[in-house]
Amino acid sequence: MKTFVRKQFKDEYGVEFCTCGNITSLTRMPIDFKGAYRIPDFVTNIGIGAINGCKDLTSITIPQSLTSISKDNFELCEQLTEMIVEPANPMFDSRDHCNAIIVTSTNTLVHGCNGSTIPAGIETIADYAFSQRRNLSHISIPESVIHIGEFAFVCCFALESGIQIRGIHTVARCCFDGCSNLKKVTIGTDIKIIEPHAFAGCSHLAYANITEGLERIETGAFADCVSLESISLPQSIKEIKTDVFQNCNSLARIVIPHGTKDYFSRFDALKQYRHQFKET
Repeated sequence: MKTFVRKQFKDEYGVEFCTCGNITSLTRMPIDFKGAYRIPDFVTNIGIGAINGCKDLTSITIPQSLTSISKDNFELCEQLTEMIVEPANPMFDSRDHCNAIIVTSTNTLVHGCNGSTIPAGIETIADYAFSQRRNLSHISIPESVIHIGEFAFVCCFALESGIQIRGIHTVARCCFDGCSNLKKVTIGTDIKIIEPHAFAGCSHLAYANITEGLERIETGAFADCVSLESISLPQSIKEIKTDVFQNCNSLARIVIPHGTKDYFSRFDALKQYRHQFKET
């Protein structure tokens, strides 16, 4: 039975690596690293949480050799605005100068940064793809996207432009949780489910437009949206779980279709808001 010896070492920048057999992982980047960094050609993997909290990291370059990246990376890298995948990489790309890391074979954006755009043709935004990119102020989601993962944009504090979500079945759990500067959201007709805490803690969200087609809103989906003044609900809704609007103390208007007041009054989650119903 072949035995592999683990070898740990650092480069001249203090970046830590571990080699075991033919796999070499980047295991830790110092949080005080400053500027741009090109990952060395011998690295095949970025380990769990290896590049997090590097506030002054501005650019990262992925070499041909690197074919695996743990999903919980690049969080709290507040100055990171450039992500480059070298063209010969067989697994990833950064097409159209998008400053993001994409799995080429599945058109899945797995890691973004504060300077990312989402190219047309992307089908999936992975779990945690933009988690805690706190200086990301604007993002446009193209119509090609059919899935957005859990925690995809959690705690993107600077994200403030109106978000239009369409073409997907579900707004995933905690997808936009803690996007405290987000002011407006439009939910398209393809979306059937808003999962728990999808927009919780969006403390500047003032208006949410949910179009016909949505069927279920899960627990706490808009909890702690303390500035939410108006939300529109379609008649297609079949289920509204508890505490959907917990601590939404500014909610003054729930826009519903004409003649549906009795229908919406039967939902326990809305009983305390019956005086805010406005039929159109």
